[in-house]
Amino acid sequence: MTVRLDKLLVDRGLGSRKTVRKLVKKGFVEVDGAVNRHYDGHVPRDARVVVDGVEWGPLPRVVAWHKPTGLVSTVGDPHGRADLRDALPPPWGGRLHPVGRLDAETSGLLLFSLDGKLTQWLLHPKRAIERTYVAVVEGRPEPALVDVLAAGVETSDGVFGGRIEQIEGAVVRLTVTEGKHRMVRRMLANAGHPVLELTRVRYGGFELGALAEGACRAATDAEQAWLAERGAPADPRG
Repeated sequence: MTVRLDKLLVDRGLGSRKTVRKLVKKGFVEVDGAVNRHYDGHVPRDARVVVDGVEWGPLPRVVAWHKPTGLVSTVGDPHGRADLRDALPPPWGGRLHPVGRLDAETSGLLLFSLDGKLTQWLLHPKRAIERTYVAVVEGRPEPALVDVLAAGVETSDGVFGGRIEQIEGAVVRLTVTEGKHRMVRRMLANAGHPVLELTRVRYGGFELGALAEGACRAATDAEQAWLAERGAPADPRG
């Protein structure tokens, strides 16, 4: 399959169509080892592209990242706090945006997306996409906590509930289908067990797995299949 060179460069994150056309006309773009000055010509979609000596491969549509604690989930912060500007390494950094947020004290799975429509789809409340967390809490929760959370816990923002999958000592593994700010922390605290540590380990079909803290990876084939099976918007790049 082929695609116009200027569209391919835009899809790979080099900038606007006007910007990439200038790069092509100035002879900065090599395609499969040869300088190409024709931005409206067609090239293979999987072509090897080098711009001014730097290779620009296809961008993944979704990236999974293991967020450490101590970072706010914004790209830039007016208060000077540590944020997500340097979360992803080159060439992904600055070219994908975060899907939702985790509060600064929460670690774990945070998705980044190339596609705004897909991001909206992943975040829309009507889809009730499951998020699974592992919480270390104060005290030793009793089995009755399962029913308490299933019935819903009153908070200042309404009644929130979740499905507890496991209780082991002070560690609670639970799944929710909403992503409201600090919701898991508030409902566990109001159920009598304030959270000491919180890690998100799953978002829908995406798993944190053994991904090291601060590391990232492109979505796996299984994760991309999950998106397709759930009816997610198609990749606009084809």
